Amino acid sequence: MPLSNEQYFGVRPLSEAINILPSTPTIIRESGLFVPEYLSTTYVDITMKNNELTLVQSQPRGGAGQPTKTRKTSGKTFQIPHYPMNDGVFADEVQNLRAFGSENVATPVMDKVNDKAADMKADLEYTREHAQLGALQGVVVDADNTVIYDFNKEFGVTRDVYEFKLSSDTARIGTTTDKMLRQLMLNLNGDISKGFICFASPEFMDAYTDHPSIRELYARFKETSDQYRDTNPNMTFNHRGVQFVTYTHKFGSEVDIKAGEAHIAPLGTRKTTKEYFAPANYNATVNTKALAYYLSREKKKMDKGWDLEAQTNSLSILLRLKAAATLRMS
Repeated sequence: MPLSNEQYFGVRPLSEAINILPSTPTIIRESGLFVPEYLSTTYVDITMKNNELTLVQSQPRGGAGQPTKTRKTSGKTFQIPHYPMNDGVFADEVQNLRAFGSENVATPVMDKVNDKAADMKADLEYTREHAQLGALQGVVVDADNTVIYDFNKEFGVTRDVYEFKLSSDTARIGTTTDKMLRQLMLNLNGDISKGFICFASPEFMDAYTDHPSIRELYARFKETSDQYRDTNPNMTFNHRGVQFVTYTHKFGSEVDIKAGEAHIAPLGTRKTTKEYFAPANYNATVNTKALAYYLSREKKKMDKGWDLEAQTNSLSILLRLKAAATLRMS
């Protein structure tokens, strides 16, 4: 069976293959909010200073002669979550497979592996979307609603909540928005930003865009919205440098956006929003620079096929927790 061929089906070629497979559209990931960084370790050391989380230089796993560093009392170590998926290719599935007009069976077997890998990658991308929705709120929650990390608690930060009186026709919503943005800009502590993005529940979005002080602006935006949708096809409204996105998906999770609420964070930063990737837990990947996804195979019992494992090892985090906030309608 061609899967025994390391040239085509070793960890390296399989991992390269899964990383170039088409991505499944997900709203937060597509927005580019969290900037990827690829590590050679399975953890990050983070310290707090002036309400700003800073990445501390770590040492690679297994590196010879690495000095022991004294950690700062305000520093914390966070293991990067490990998300594996499993599938398999049975011998019967590839029996007699051969590309039309060819004697080479490797190509159709690779097609079968790609089909399996695409399904697993879609689930892993869905998992990353869920993790980023939580990170937007300062927490990382597992699929079973177990809290992996609550960064607000870890660093003693109180989440800011801005009240928008959308039920009052006389409320000055633009002024409320401006005050919030000025404070969020200050909380960037010198980091650059290309604006903000706000993921809103349908209830919040409807009330915001239908408010008397916003309604006419929203109507004009819809007339010229095509020029903005090239930047973000999921955008519902662009106002005062904020991309408002209606977020309708529900994971059945503690981090789902509640009705009447929204969450805002800065876009295009250099130091504030990160997604850290760690290497896979394979011999071939120890102390190597991480990839977003990995794919490996192992022979099944009695030589009846091959087990496949896809995995991602990622941690999304706001390094300036006060640069993001919750919006709540009243």
